Amino acid sequence: MLFFPYATDAPIYHYPIATGTIVAVNIGVYAMTSMQVITGNMTLEDIKWLTLQFDGIHPLQWITHSFMHAHPFHVIVNMLFLWSFGLVIEGKVGAAIFSAIYFGTHIICGALAQSMFYVLSFAAPVVADFFAFGADNGIYVLMAMALVWAPENEMNCVLLIFIPRLGKMGGGLMTELKIVSLATGYIFIELILFFFLGFLIWQAGFHLLALFGGIALAFVMLRMDWVDCEDWDIVSRNEWLHQYPLVCSEERRQRLAQKVEIKHDAVALALATSNTASTSHASYMAARSATMSRSSSGEKTTFNPRPVAAQPGPTSLPQQQQQTAASRTTKRLGLLGRKSAEPVAAPLTPQQLAQQHPDFNRIAMLLRQAISTNSMLLAEQHFGKLQQLGLAEGLADTTLFEYVKLLAANKKYLPALNPLQLIIAHGGPMTSDATIRIAQIQLKVLHQPGEAVKTLRTIRFAGQSPDGPSLSEAQKTILARRDALLQQCGVRPPPLLAKDSPPK
Repeated sequence: MLFFPYATDAPIYHYPIATGTIVAVNIGVYAMTSMQVITGNMTLEDIKWLTLQFDGIHPLQWITHSFMHAHPFHVIVNMLFLWSFGLVIEGKVGAAIFSAIYFGTHIICGALAQSMFYVLSFAAPVVADFFAFGADNGIYVLMAMALVWAPENEMNCVLLIFIPRLGKMGGGLMTELKIVSLATGYIFIELILFFFLGFLIWQAGFHLLALFGGIALAFVMLRMDWVDCEDWDIVSRNEWLHQYPLVCSEERRQRLAQKVEIKHDAVALALATSNTASTSHASYMAARSATMSRSSSGEKTTFNPRPVAAQPGPTSLPQQQQQTAASRTTKRLGLLGRKSAEPVAAPLTPQQLAQQHPDFNRIAMLLRQAISTNSMLLAEQHFGKLQQLGLAEGLADTTLFEYVKLLAANKKYLPALNPLQLIIAHGGPMTSDATIRIAQIQLKVLHQPGEAVKTLRTIRFAGQSPDGPSLSEAQKTILARRDALLQQCGVRPPPLLAKDSPPK
Protein backbone atom coordinates (compact mmCIF):
# COMPACT_ATOMS: atom_id res chain seq x y z
CA MET A 1 0.00 0.00 0.00
CA LEU A 2 1.15 3.57 -0.63
CA PHE A 3 0.26 6.80 1.14
CA PHE A 4 -0.01 10.03 -0.80
CA PRO A 5 -0.14 13.16 1.42
CA TYR A 6 -2.11 16.25 0.44
CA ALA A 7 -2.26 18.44 3.60
CA THR A 8 -0.63 18.86 7.01
CA ASP A 9 -1.34 20.30 10.46
CA ALA A 10 2.20 21.64 10.93
CA PRO A 11 2.28 25.34 11.92
CA ILE A 12 3.21 27.56 8.98
CA TYR A 13 3.97 31.29 8.77
CA HIS A 14 4.17 31.93 5.01
CA TYR A 15 1.75 31.32 2.17
CA PRO A 16 2.87 28.47 -0.17
CA ILE A 17 3.42 30.83 -3.11
CA ALA A 18 6.53 29.16 -4.50
CA THR A 19 5.18 25.66 -3.85
CA GLY A 20 1.92 26.39 -5.64
CA THR A 21 3.75 28.04 -8.54
CA ILE A 22 6.13 25.09 -9.00
CA VAL A 23 3.24 22.62 -8.87
CA ALA A 24 1.30 24.64 -11.45
CA VAL A 25 4.31 24.88 -13.77
CA ASN A 26 4.95 21.13 -13.52
CA ILE A 27 1.35 20.31 -14.37
CA GLY A 28 1.32 22.89 -17.17
CA VAL A 29 4.55 21.59 -18.74
CA TYR A 30 3.32 18.00 -18.63
CA ALA A 31 -0.08 18.92 -20.09
CA MET A 32 1.46 21.03 -22.85
CA THR A 33 4.14 18.53 -23.90
CA SER A 34 1.72 15.60 -23.72
CA MET A 35 -0.82 17.42 -25.86
CA GLN A 36 1.82 18.24 -28.47
CA VAL A 37 2.89 14.59 -28.64
CA ILE A 38 -0.69 13.29 -28.75
CA THR A 39 -1.68 15.67 -31.56
CA GLY A 40 1.43 14.73 -33.53
CA ASN A 41 2.93 18.22 -33.52
CA MET A 42 5.98 16.90 -31.67
CA THR A 43 7.67 13.56 -31.02
CA LEU A 44 9.31 12.25 -27.87
CA GLU A 45 12.70 12.93 -29.43
CA ASP A 46 11.74 16.59 -29.83
CA ILE A 47 11.28 17.06 -26.08
CA LYS A 48 14.06 14.71 -24.98
CA TRP A 49 16.49 17.65 -24.79
CA LEU A 50 14.55 18.91 -21.72
CA THR A 51 15.49 15.79 -19.74
CA LEU A 52 18.86 15.16 -18.10
CA GLN A 53 20.97 13.57 -20.83
CA PHE A 54 24.40 11.98 -20.37
CA ASP A 55 25.96 12.61 -23.77
CA GLY A 56 27.55 15.87 -22.60
CA ILE A 57 27.38 18.69 -20.04
CA HIS A 58 24.18 20.72 -20.47
CA PRO A 59 23.63 23.13 -17.49
CA LEU A 60 20.13 24.12 -18.66
CA GLN A 61 18.99 20.52 -18.22
CA TRP A 62 19.92 20.65 -14.52
CA ILE A 63 16.71 22.66 -14.07
CA THR A 64 14.48 21.60 -16.97
CA HIS A 65 14.62 17.88 -16.08
CA SER A 66 12.82 18.62 -12.79
CA PHE A 67 9.70 19.68 -14.74
CA MET A 68 9.52 16.56 -16.92
CA HIS A 69 7.44 13.48 -16.01
CA ALA A 70 6.77 10.15 -17.67
CA HIS A 71 3.01 9.69 -17.23
CA PRO A 72 -0.01 11.16 -15.36
CA PHE A 73 0.49 8.94 -12.30
CA HIS A 74 4.11 10.12 -12.04
CA VAL A 75 3.24 13.81 -12.13
CA ILE A 76 0.22 13.47 -9.80
CA VAL A 77 2.16 11.57 -7.13
CA ASN A 78 5.12 13.94 -7.31
CA MET A 79 2.93 17.03 -7.09
CA LEU A 80 1.05 15.65 -4.08
CA PHE A 81 4.32 15.11 -2.25
CA LEU A 82 5.73 18.44 -3.41
CA TRP A 83 2.63 20.28 -2.20
CA SER A 84 2.49 18.54 1.19
CA PHE A 85 6.14 18.80 2.18
CA GLY A 86 6.57 22.13 0.40
CA LEU A 87 3.71 23.47 2.51
CA VAL A 88 5.69 22.61 5.66
CA ILE A 89 9.09 23.89 4.51
CA GLU A 90 8.00 27.04 2.68
CA GLY A 91 5.56 27.74 5.49
CA LYS A 92 8.52 28.02 7.86
CA VAL A 93 11.23 29.71 5.75
CA GLY A 94 9.37 31.63 3.03
CA ALA A 95 9.30 31.48 -0.76
CA ALA A 96 12.84 32.76 -1.45
CA ILE A 97 14.70 30.29 0.79
CA PHE A 98 12.37 27.46 -0.23
CA SER A 99 13.05 28.10 -3.92
CA ALA A 100 16.81 28.21 -3.28
CA ILE A 101 16.64 24.85 -1.48
CA TYR A 102 14.41 23.17 -4.07
CA PHE A 103 16.16 24.33 -7.24
CA GLY A 104 19.59 24.17 -5.62
CA THR A 105 19.00 20.49 -4.95
CA HIS A 106 18.10 19.82 -8.59
CA ILE A 107 21.09 21.79 -9.82
CA ILE A 108 23.53 19.93 -7.56
CA CYS A 109 22.08 16.48 -8.24
CA GLY A 110 21.70 17.19 -11.97
CA ALA A 111 25.26 18.47 -12.32
CA LEU A 112 26.69 15.56 -10.31
CA ALA A 113 24.72 12.88 -12.20
CA GLN A 114 25.41 14.35 -15.63
CA SER A 115 29.13 14.73 -14.94
CA MET A 116 29.48 11.21 -13.52
CA PHE A 117 27.63 9.46 -16.33
CA TYR A 118 29.17 11.59 -19.06
CA VAL A 119 32.60 10.43 -17.90
CA LEU A 120 31.27 6.86 -17.62
CA SER A 121 29.95 7.02 -21.20
CA PHE A 122 33.50 6.99 -22.54
CA ALA A 123 34.00 3.53 -21.05
CA ALA A 124 30.43 2.35 -21.75
CA PRO A 125 28.98 4.24 -24.77
CA VAL A 126 25.50 2.88 -24.10
CA VAL A 127 25.26 5.21 -21.09
CA ALA A 128 25.14 8.20 -23.44
CA ASP A 129 21.66 7.10 -24.55
CA PHE A 130 20.26 7.18 -21.01
CA PHE A 131 18.35 10.13 -19.59
CA ALA A 132 16.66 11.11 -16.31
CA PHE A 133 13.79 13.39 -15.30
CA GLY A 134 11.35 14.15 -12.51
CA ALA A 135 11.04 16.28 -9.36
CA ASP A 136 12.01 13.40 -7.08
CA ASN A 137 15.29 14.75 -5.71
CA GLY A 138 13.81 18.08 -4.68
CA ILE A 139 10.88 16.31 -3.03
CA TYR A 140 13.16 13.98 -1.06
CA VAL A 141 15.07 16.98 0.29
CA LEU A 142 11.81 18.57 1.43
CA MET A 143 10.69 15.28 2.99
CA ALA A 144 13.97 14.97 4.92
CA MET A 145 13.74 18.55 6.19
CA ALA A 146 10.12 18.04 7.28
CA LEU A 147 11.24 14.90 9.13
CA VAL A 148 13.67 17.03 11.17
CA TRP A 149 11.50 20.13 11.62
CA ALA A 150 8.05 18.62 12.20
CA PRO A 151 8.31 14.87 12.92
CA GLU A 152 5.23 14.69 15.16
CA ASN A 153 2.95 16.75 12.98
CA GLU A 154 0.50 14.83 10.81
CA MET A 155 -0.12 14.51 7.09
CA ASN A 156 -3.58 13.93 5.63
CA CYS A 157 -3.07 11.04 3.21
CA VAL A 158 -4.89 9.18 0.46
CA LEU A 159 -4.37 5.41 0.44
CA LEU A 160 -3.68 3.67 -2.84
CA ILE A 161 -5.19 0.44 -1.49
CA PHE A 162 -8.37 0.30 0.61
CA ILE A 163 -7.72 -0.87 4.18
CA PRO A 164 -10.04 -0.74 7.23
CA ARG A 165 -9.59 1.41 10.32
CA LEU A 166 -6.24 3.09 9.86
CA GLY A 167 -5.51 6.44 11.42
CA LYS A 168 -7.71 8.94 13.19
CA MET A 169 -10.19 9.24 10.33
CA GLY A 170 -11.01 5.56 10.42
CA GLY A 171 -11.28 3.18 7.49
CA GLY A 172 -11.50 4.04 3.84
CA LEU A 173 -9.16 5.82 1.50
CA MET A 174 -8.40 8.73 3.87
CA THR A 175 -6.13 8.64 6.89
CA GLU A 176 -3.62 10.69 8.89
CA LEU A 177 0.00 9.75 9.45
CA LYS A 178 2.76 11.45 11.37
CA ILE A 179 5.47 12.93 9.18
CA VAL A 180 8.05 10.76 10.91
CA SER A 181 6.09 7.61 10.00
CA LEU A 182 5.52 8.67 6.40
CA ALA A 183 9.09 9.85 5.79
CA THR A 184 10.81 6.86 7.41
CA GLY A 185 8.54 4.53 5.42
CA TYR A 186 9.66 6.00 2.11
CA ILE A 187 13.28 6.12 3.23
CA PHE A 188 13.02 2.39 3.97
CA ILE A 189 11.59 1.82 0.48
CA GLU A 190 14.52 3.71 -1.07
CA LEU A 191 16.99 1.62 0.93
CA ILE A 192 15.39 -1.56 -0.40
CA LEU A 193 15.51 -0.22 -3.95
CA PHE A 194 19.12 0.83 -3.47
CA PHE A 195 20.19 -2.71 -2.66
CA PHE A 196 17.86 -4.64 -5.01
CA LEU A 197 17.19 -2.35 -8.02
CA GLY A 198 20.09 -3.70 -10.06
CA PHE A 199 21.49 -1.38 -12.72
CA LEU A 200 19.05 1.41 -11.79
CA ILE A 201 20.62 1.58 -8.35
CA TRP A 202 21.87 5.07 -9.22
CA GLN A 203 18.30 6.44 -9.11
CA ALA A 204 17.76 5.30 -5.53
CA GLY A 205 21.30 6.41 -4.75
CA PHE A 206 20.59 9.99 -5.76
CA HIS A 207 17.31 9.91 -3.84
CA LEU A 208 19.21 8.86 -0.71
CA LEU A 209 21.83 11.53 -1.39
CA ALA A 210 19.06 14.13 -1.51
CA LEU A 211 17.57 12.72 1.70
CA PHE A 212 20.80 12.88 3.65
CA GLY A 213 21.58 16.31 2.24
CA GLY A 214 18.16 17.54 3.34
CA ILE A 215 18.64 16.13 6.84
CA ALA A 216 22.05 17.82 7.16
CA LEU A 217 20.70 21.15 5.89
CA ALA A 218 17.70 20.98 8.25
CA PHE A 219 19.96 20.35 11.26
CA VAL A 220 22.27 23.23 10.28
CA MET A 221 19.39 25.70 9.89
CA LEU A 222 17.91 24.49 13.18
CA ARG A 223 21.25 24.79 14.96
CA MET A 224 21.76 28.33 13.65
CA ASP A 225 18.20 29.36 14.64
CA TRP A 226 17.34 30.21 11.03
CA VAL A 227 13.96 28.50 11.37
CA ASP A 228 11.27 28.55 14.07
CA CYS A 229 9.66 25.14 14.64
CA GLU A 230 7.88 26.11 17.90
CA ASP A 231 9.84 23.35 19.70
CA TRP A 232 8.18 20.62 17.62
CA ASP A 233 11.40 19.74 15.81
CA ILE A 234 13.32 16.51 16.32
CA VAL A 235 15.91 18.15 18.60
CA SER A 236 13.36 19.73 20.92
CA ARG A 237 11.28 16.55 21.15
CA ASN A 238 14.25 14.29 22.00
CA GLU A 239 15.93 15.23 25.28
CA TRP A 240 19.06 13.19 24.63
CA LEU A 241 19.90 15.55 21.72
CA HIS A 242 19.81 18.61 23.99
CA GLN A 243 23.18 17.67 25.45
CA TYR A 244 25.13 17.82 22.17
CA PRO A 245 26.41 21.27 21.09
CA LEU A 246 26.75 19.94 17.55
CA VAL A 247 22.95 19.99 17.10
CA CYS A 248 21.71 22.15 19.99
CA SER A 249 23.07 25.61 20.78
CA GLU A 250 23.75 26.74 24.35
CA GLU A 251 20.94 29.29 24.27
CA ARG A 252 18.48 26.71 22.97
CA ARG A 253 19.64 24.16 25.52
CA GLN A 254 19.04 26.59 28.37
CA ARG A 255 15.53 27.28 27.12
CA LEU A 256 14.65 23.62 26.61
CA ALA A 257 16.15 22.71 29.99
CA GLN A 258 13.28 24.50 31.70
CA LYS A 259 10.76 22.02 30.38
CA VAL A 260 9.63 19.14 32.59
CA GLU A 261 7.45 16.14 31.90
CA ILE A 262 3.87 16.73 33.03
CA LYS A 263 0.60 14.93 32.72
CA HIS A 264 -1.85 17.35 31.17
CA ASP A 265 -5.18 18.00 32.85
CA ALA A 266 -7.30 20.23 30.61
CA VAL A 267 -9.67 21.37 33.38
CA ALA A 268 -6.91 22.09 35.89
CA LEU A 269 -4.87 23.90 33.26
CA ALA A 270 -7.81 26.05 32.23
CA LEU A 271 -8.37 27.08 35.86
CA ALA A 272 -4.67 27.61 36.54
CA THR A 273 -3.59 29.53 33.47
CA SER A 274 -6.58 31.63 32.47
CA ASN A 275 -5.87 35.30 33.17
CA THR A 276 -9.12 36.64 31.75
CA ALA A 277 -12.77 36.35 32.64
CA SER A 278 -13.71 34.63 29.39
CA THR A 279 -12.51 31.02 29.46
CA SER A 280 -15.64 29.80 27.70
CA HIS A 281 -18.23 31.24 25.34
CA ALA A 282 -20.81 31.66 28.12
CA SER A 283 -18.48 33.45 30.50
CA TYR A 284 -17.17 35.59 27.66
CA MET A 285 -20.68 36.72 26.69
CA ALA A 286 -21.44 37.47 30.35
CA ALA A 287 -18.28 39.53 30.69
CA ARG A 288 -19.02 41.37 27.46
CA SER A 289 -22.61 42.14 28.55
CA ALA A 290 -21.38 43.44 31.91
CA THR A 291 -18.76 45.60 30.19
CA MET A 292 -21.29 47.14 27.81
CA SER A 293 -23.73 47.70 30.69
CA ARG A 294 -21.11 49.54 32.78
CA SER A 295 -20.08 51.59 29.75
CA SER A 296 -23.65 52.70 28.98
CA SER A 297 -24.23 53.73 32.62
CA GLY A 298 -21.05 55.83 32.71
CA GLU A 299 -19.03 53.51 34.96
CA LYS A 300 -15.34 52.97 34.33
CA THR A 301 -14.07 49.80 32.77
CA THR A 302 -10.47 49.16 33.78
CA PHE A 303 -7.90 47.08 31.96
CA ASN A 304 -4.56 46.33 33.55
CA PRO A 305 -1.86 45.81 30.96
CA ARG A 306 1.68 45.27 32.15
CA PRO A 307 4.04 48.23 32.04
CA VAL A 308 6.22 48.17 28.95
CA ALA A 309 9.91 48.58 29.76
CA ALA A 310 12.96 48.34 27.57
CA GLN A 311 13.24 44.86 26.15
CA PRO A 312 16.30 42.85 27.24
CA GLY A 313 18.94 42.15 24.65
CA PRO A 314 19.15 38.79 22.89
CA THR A 315 22.04 37.70 25.08
CA SER A 316 20.43 38.48 28.44
CA LEU A 317 18.93 35.61 30.40
CA PRO A 318 16.69 35.37 33.46
CA GLN A 319 18.59 35.00 36.73
CA GLN A 320 17.40 31.45 37.21
CA GLN A 321 18.67 30.46 33.74
CA GLN A 322 22.05 32.10 34.43
CA GLN A 323 22.37 30.17 37.67
CA THR A 324 21.49 26.95 35.86
CA ALA A 325 24.08 27.61 33.17
CA ALA A 326 26.72 28.48 35.78
CA SER A 327 26.06 25.27 37.70
CA ARG A 328 26.67 23.13 34.59
CA THR A 329 30.38 22.40 35.02
CA THR A 330 30.85 18.69 34.44
CA LYS A 331 31.05 17.29 30.90
CA ARG A 332 31.40 13.82 29.47
CA LEU A 333 31.85 12.26 26.05
CA GLY A 334 28.82 11.16 24.06
CA LEU A 335 28.02 9.65 20.67
CA LEU A 336 28.10 13.02 18.88
CA GLY A 337 30.96 14.55 20.87
CA ARG A 338 31.13 16.28 24.22
CA LYS A 339 27.86 16.79 26.05
CA SER A 340 27.02 18.72 29.15
CA ALA A 341 25.58 17.40 32.36
CA GLU A 342 21.80 17.48 32.62
CA PRO A 343 20.65 20.80 34.16
CA VAL A 344 17.94 21.18 36.75
CA ALA A 345 14.65 21.89 34.97
CA ALA A 346 12.51 24.86 35.98
CA PRO A 347 8.68 24.85 35.97
CA LEU A 348 6.99 25.54 32.64
CA THR A 349 5.33 28.86 31.97
CA PRO A 350 1.59 28.93 31.14
CA GLN A 351 2.48 29.57 27.50
CA GLN A 352 4.75 26.50 27.38
CA LEU A 353 2.10 24.38 29.11
CA ALA A 354 -0.45 25.34 26.48
CA GLN A 355 1.90 24.48 23.61
CA GLN A 356 2.45 20.98 24.99
CA HIS A 357 -1.25 20.10 24.83
CA PRO A 358 -1.89 17.47 22.11
CA ASP A 359 -4.77 19.47 20.58
CA PHE A 360 -3.07 22.88 20.58
CA ASN A 361 -1.21 22.52 17.30
CA ARG A 362 -4.29 21.37 15.36
CA ILE A 363 -6.66 24.06 16.69
CA ALA A 364 -4.04 26.80 16.29
CA MET A 365 -3.56 25.76 12.65
CA LEU A 366 -7.32 25.92 12.05
CA LEU A 367 -7.39 29.38 13.64
CA ARG A 368 -4.59 30.59 11.36
CA GLN A 369 -6.36 29.20 8.32
CA ALA A 370 -9.60 30.92 9.31
CA ILE A 371 -7.75 34.22 9.79
CA SER A 372 -5.97 33.91 6.44
CA THR A 373 -9.31 33.37 4.66
CA ASN A 374 -11.07 36.14 6.67
CA SER A 375 -13.55 33.61 8.08
CA MET A 376 -14.74 35.56 11.11
CA LEU A 377 -17.15 32.92 12.41
CA LEU A 378 -14.64 30.08 12.18
CA ALA A 379 -11.90 32.19 13.75
CA GLU A 380 -14.12 33.01 16.72
CA GLN A 381 -15.05 29.35 17.13
CA HIS A 382 -11.44 28.15 17.10
CA PHE A 383 -10.27 30.91 19.43
CA GLY A 384 -13.15 30.16 21.78
CA LYS A 385 -12.20 26.48 21.78
CA LEU A 386 -8.63 27.36 22.73
CA GLN A 387 -9.97 29.49 25.57
CA GLN A 388 -12.19 26.68 26.83
CA LEU A 389 -9.18 24.38 27.00
CA GLY A 390 -7.01 27.08 28.56
CA LEU A 391 -4.68 27.03 25.56
CA ALA A 392 -5.14 30.53 24.11
CA GLU A 393 -2.03 31.78 25.91
CA GLY A 394 0.06 29.40 23.81
CA LEU A 395 -0.72 31.28 20.59
CA ALA A 396 2.09 33.27 19.04
CA ASP A 397 1.82 37.06 19.25
CA THR A 398 1.70 37.31 15.45
CA THR A 399 -1.33 35.00 15.30
CA LEU A 400 -3.07 36.91 18.09
CA PHE A 401 -2.38 40.21 16.35
CA GLU A 402 -3.75 38.93 13.03
CA TYR A 403 -6.87 37.79 14.91
CA VAL A 404 -7.18 41.27 16.45
CA LYS A 405 -7.00 42.88 13.00
CA LEU A 406 -9.70 40.51 11.71
CA LEU A 407 -11.94 41.41 14.66
CA ALA A 408 -11.33 45.12 14.09
CA ALA A 409 -12.13 44.77 10.38
CA ASN A 410 -15.52 43.34 11.42
CA LYS A 411 -15.99 46.14 14.03
CA LYS A 412 -15.81 43.67 16.92
CA TYR A 413 -13.71 45.89 19.14
CA LEU A 414 -14.64 44.53 22.57
CA PRO A 415 -13.78 40.90 21.67
CA ALA A 416 -10.39 42.19 20.48
CA LEU A 417 -9.51 43.10 24.08
CA ASN A 418 -9.01 39.45 24.99
CA PRO A 419 -6.25 38.59 22.47
CA LEU A 420 -4.66 41.98 23.11
CA GLN A 421 -4.42 41.16 26.83
CA LEU A 422 -2.79 37.84 25.93
CA ILE A 423 -0.16 39.65 23.84
CA ILE A 424 0.58 41.92 26.80
CA ALA A 425 0.76 38.92 29.14
CA HIS A 426 3.44 37.40 26.91
CA GLY A 427 5.59 40.50 27.35
CA GLY A 428 7.02 40.20 23.84
CA PRO A 429 7.98 42.86 21.28
CA MET A 430 4.31 43.46 20.36
CA THR A 431 3.35 44.37 23.93
CA SER A 432 3.50 48.12 23.46
CA ASP A 433 1.51 47.99 20.21
CA ALA A 434 -1.18 45.91 21.93
CA THR A 435 -1.28 48.39 24.82
CA ILE A 436 -1.88 51.26 22.40
CA ARG A 437 -4.72 49.34 20.74
CA ILE A 438 -6.37 48.76 24.11
CA ALA A 439 -6.11 52.48 24.83
CA GLN A 440 -7.70 53.25 21.45
CA ILE A 441 -10.65 51.00 22.29
CA GLN A 442 -11.01 52.63 25.71
CA LEU A 443 -10.94 56.11 24.17
CA LYS A 444 -12.94 55.69 20.96
CA VAL A 445 -15.27 52.76 21.69
CA LEU A 446 -15.86 52.87 25.45
CA HIS A 447 -15.41 56.67 25.64
CA GLN A 448 -13.27 56.46 28.76
CA PRO A 449 -10.34 58.84 28.21
CA GLY A 450 -9.28 58.56 31.84
CA GLU A 451 -8.76 54.81 31.57
CA ALA A 452 -7.03 55.26 28.23
CA VAL A 453 -4.57 57.67 29.88
CA LYS A 454 -3.80 55.13 32.62
CA THR A 455 -3.17 52.47 30.00
CA LEU A 456 -0.95 54.70 27.87
CA ARG A 457 1.16 55.77 30.84
CA THR A 458 2.32 52.19 31.28
CA ILE A 459 4.34 52.56 28.07
CA ARG A 460 7.72 53.80 29.27
CA PHE A 461 11.20 53.29 27.88
CA ALA A 462 14.47 53.99 29.63
CA GLY A 463 16.33 56.75 27.78
CA GLN A 464 17.47 60.36 27.94
CA SER A 465 15.41 61.87 25.11
CA PRO A 466 13.24 60.78 22.15
CA ASP A 467 16.24 61.36 19.88
CA GLY A 468 18.70 59.69 22.23
CA PRO A 469 20.84 56.82 21.02
CA SER A 470 19.33 54.45 23.57
CA LEU A 471 15.95 54.43 21.80
CA SER A 472 15.39 52.36 18.67
CA GLU A 473 13.32 53.57 15.73
CA ALA A 474 10.51 51.21 16.74
CA GLN A 475 10.50 52.64 20.28
CA LYS A 476 10.39 56.19 18.92
CA THR A 477 7.39 55.26 16.76
CA ILE A 478 5.60 53.74 19.75
CA LEU A 479 6.22 56.84 21.85
CA ALA A 480 4.95 59.08 19.05
CA ARG A 481 1.72 57.05 18.82
CA ARG A 482 1.37 57.11 22.61
CA ASP A 483 1.85 60.88 22.79
CA ALA A 484 -0.65 61.46 19.97
CA LEU A 485 -3.29 59.45 21.83
CA LEU A 486 -2.55 61.25 25.09
CA GLN A 487 -3.10 64.58 23.35
CA GLN A 488 -6.44 63.30 22.06
CA CYS A 489 -7.30 62.55 25.69
CA GLY A 490 -6.35 66.13 26.61
CA VAL A 491 -3.28 65.12 28.61
CA ARG A 492 0.31 66.28 28.25
CA PRO A 493 2.66 63.37 27.38
CA PRO A 494 4.85 62.30 30.33
CA PRO A 495 8.61 62.91 30.16
CA LEU A 496 10.92 60.03 29.36
CA LEU A 497 12.53 58.27 32.26
CA ALA A 498 16.13 58.90 33.18
CA LYS A 499 18.43 56.23 31.81
CA ASP A 500 18.32 52.93 33.72
CA SER A 501 15.51 54.09 36.03
CA PRO A 502 12.55 51.68 36.25
CA PRO A 503 9.05 52.75 35.18
CA LYS A 504 6.64 53.72 37.93
